[in-house]
Amino acid sequence: MSKKFINQLMERLKDRRQYLLGEVKQRLKDFKNSGTDRLSDTADIASNMIDDESVMSIAQGEAKEIEQIDYALNKIKNGKYGNCENCGKSINKERLMAIPFVSLCIKCKEDEERYEGSSIGRDGYRFDSLEYSGIDTDDDKKSNVRNFDLSDINPYDN
Repeated sequence: MSKKFINQLMERLKDRRQYLLGEVKQRLKDFKNSGTDRLSDTADIASNMIDDESVMSIAQGEAKEIEQIDYALNKIKNGKYGNCENCGKSINKERLMAIPFVSLCIKCKEDEERYEGSSIGRDGYRFDSLEYSGIDTDDDKKSNVRNFDLSDINPYDN
């Protein structure tokens, strides 16, 4: 990868970081100024709380992107930028142009997404094969929540 290409991406990363910092600061300022003390209607308070949660969720996403950008800038500084963290191969230039802070090549990212989307846990167990059979009873029959009776818990109620 040419030094010119890396410098272009570094400038894009820095510009994006600066933009996101401004956005996060503004969102936090808006959040701080949106206190519910001036609202008297319960519906207004609830609506304001939902808005605040949305603002904070967006700010958290932006903060995470800033962390990813800082990580990429650090990799540039250390001369390790552009290599997949999983397989070590070079990340495609088009991929880096699209997402300059990306840390995995397309193949490794697809593998990661396939793994995360599967029903296989990290320990190798398939989640979809686990079945809840209910409460164990003396007569070894499967129990069901619909058949549950409080007398099953407290024998003194009879």
